[in-house]
Amino acid sequence: MKHTSLALSTLLLASLSLTGCIDQTKDAPNVVYIYTDDGSSDDNSTTPTPEPEPALPKIVLSGNISYDTTLTPDYAWVIEGLVAVKSGVTLTIEPGTTIIGRDGTGDATSYLVIDKDAKIMAEGTPDAPIVFTSEIAYDGGTPAWGQWGGVTLIGNAANSQVGAYEANTDFVPGDTDLADNSGVLKYVEILNSGITMAPEQEINGLSLVGVGSGTTIDHITVNKSDDDCIETWGGTVDMSNITLSECSDDHFDIDDGYAGTVTNLVINQTTGNAGIEQSGDTYATFDGFTIIQDASAKEGGIFFKKAGIGGHFMNGTVVDNVTDGYGAIYSTETADTANTSFDNVTLKGSSTDPRFTGDSAVELEAVFDAGTGNNSY
Repeated sequence: MKHTSLALSTLLLASLSLTGCIDQTKDAPNVVYIYTDDGSSDDNSTTPTPEPEPALPKIVLSGNISYDTTLTPDYAWVIEGLVAVKSGVTLTIEPGTTIIGRDGTGDATSYLVIDKDAKIMAEGTPDAPIVFTSEIAYDGGTPAWGQWGGVTLIGNAANSQVGAYEANTDFVPGDTDLADNSGVLKYVEILNSGITMAPEQEINGLSLVGVGSGTTIDHITVNKSDDDCIETWGGTVDMSNITLSECSDDHFDIDDGYAGTVTNLVINQTTGNAGIEQSGDTYATFDGFTIIQDASAKEGGIFFKKAGIGGHFMNGTVVDNVTDGYGAIYSTETADTANTSFDNVTLKGSSTDPRFTGDSAVELEAVFDAGTGNNSY
């Protein structure tokens, strides 16, 4: 495998004073443009004061990444349109790197897809997280929903319920390896994202399609997505230390038989619908969670959507401060209570709604009351 690093060489550094283009079509189909915001040199030796900090020079990525590629923190990397990391390729993102999505609509939406049999190695640190944000916000504009698409991982741990990626059906997960490894996302922030490309074709902050248990997803923050903060279709990947806020639909949405464990999930909800939405014969485990609903349009703190939904909830709290008729735990149709448990879970808050509402309210409350640990409401 040929290795291509997009860290700039001395030759490229010398060209930063000009607007330039590297056409990698022959050897690597991703197209990279290199430029500075004002077209001037990088030399700040005559700047009288060190503030404000000069913006990082930008490198624009567009199209397929077909060779191993490394993004470094000394440049701002711009996603323009669909950027797809192809099968057999590893995209490495160093700690402290900023990736910015260019604004667009419809087919021009900017988003990153890691295809099946590819990997992303994005391992930030507490002091140097990897940040995905919009170019609008990066350039000083007001951060908001929907200023770019988001990050999507496609894996090989799907099941018969999982089809092609809804936002782009060119990407289809495999179903051959429950322990499949799509790489690492650690200490990563995804901000100002989420696009509806067409009805039922949304890009979330982080989308996971059939992602396997060999993948590491840890210390993830998603804020301001114009759909779900995180959505997963099938898959077995575990997730830990997840912080979600200000998304327009559900904050954590699991579909189509997702069977992983989520630990230390924090949802601070001032927008959107459900805190956690579950659908499609799903039996996930949540161990350590806090859902604070200070505003919600519908669907409650934990939503059992349609029939056949179960889940295991341990060591968590739902704080329902919204009197909207949905309560802390809401259900439609018949939940799979045989595959549902609550252990050491507290339901509280200022809402005057019943804590359990919907078609399976009585059955779910009975499971809650029978749970081990110190369940209370």
